[in-house]
Amino acid sequence: MQNRVASNPIVNCRFNEKYILHLLRLKQRESKANLARETGLTAAAVGGIISSLQEKGLVEKVGKVQGDMGQPATLFSLAREGAYGLGVSINRGHIETVLINFVGEVVVTKKHTMILPTPDIALDLIHKDLSSLLESLPSSVMERIAGIGIAQPYNIGSWKQESHTDWHQWDDFDLALELEKLTGLPTVTQNDANAAAIAELIYGVGVKSEDFIYLFFGSPLVQSLGGGLVLDGDCRNGASWNAGDIGLLPVEPGAITTSHSKLGHSTTFLTNRCSLHSLVVYLRSEGATIESQAELSTAMEAMPQAVTAWVEDCVSALEIAVYAFQSIVDVPEFILDCEDDDLALVTRIIERLKQKLEDTPLRGLTMPKIRKGSFGSDASAIGAATLPLDSTYSPKAKFSDAR
Repeated sequence: MQNRVASNPIVNCRFNEKYILHLLRLKQRESKANLARETGLTAAAVGGIISSLQEKGLVEKVGKVQGDMGQPATLFSLAREGAYGLGVSINRGHIETVLINFVGEVVVTKKHTMILPTPDIALDLIHKDLSSLLESLPSSVMERIAGIGIAQPYNIGSWKQESHTDWHQWDDFDLALELEKLTGLPTVTQNDANAAAIAELIYGVGVKSEDFIYLFFGSPLVQSLGGGLVLDGDCRNGASWNAGDIGLLPVEPGAITTSHSKLGHSTTFLTNRCSLHSLVVYLRSEGATIESQAELSTAMEAMPQAVTAWVEDCVSALEIAVYAFQSIVDVPEFILDCEDDDLALVTRIIERLKQKLEDTPLRGLTMPKIRKGSFGSDASAIGAATLPLDSTYSPKAKFSDAR
């Protein structure tokens, strides 16, 4: 994104301010001279924009750097306390509320590990968490909250086949609208996997790479394998806002029996071979009793050969997925992230996948780097909190409501 400067003088100042903020997010700290070169604006114009942003409390001086000649150049960065975003993340196994500052740092968070309840119960819980959080903040922070972002899976009602809980009520429930009514703050909604990918784009690996596939291993206790696609610095939503949903990729059944289709089909979904819940299903089929994270850890320690067999099956399916996506979108990086409790297992998957890709003939494809994500369990909540900040301060304003 270079030299994209608005020409309309009425909107020029607003766009160029956002563009400077965008560059400072990417560069983290930069001089006026370098910002002028990046934007194609004059030094005087950049100086005026920086002064305006300083007056608004969005940019601050962070030191000086000595160039090849002349006086040291003053460096500027985003002001940590310049703006804040609230994020709400809901999923099968948790409800989380988080406040982040202008550079993506978590200021405060509150998380409930629980099976997602009915909409009215969830709304009441989230509203209480937001009220408690907001009441604890000084007025100087309250005035700089850009809004609330919500990360939630779509088609929640379809989960009823996987749980004793009936989530059908969520199909017609607009959580964003209800929270906006209760708080008076603007809201924006995004798919939870896409929100996590957006967090990675804005504050994680995306600072250096604008093209990647994002994959999140959800809790082992529920069927969850989410994905997102980032191309040219944009999170691609697709026609139904599920672009990059890698868990639905069809793959052949694996070597372990539980990876086969229950309906006898010749293919299964990637989620049935690679979600951490598929490990739980396999270990249960081998005699383990698993109803909690602690019981899963115990079973894994007692059944190392079964865990190895599952990892090999999982990685074989992921290898197919990497080839499939590379043949279509050709990204330089695959980002894999997970709940914090599952870090050791997912790290093992990442290292084995790297090895498999290195040992496999390229067949004309360039294999991506495989990396661990930046945010772990908080990824979708941080992504949600990023949404109102980006809607307010990005020159692209690319993460608008999906619904």
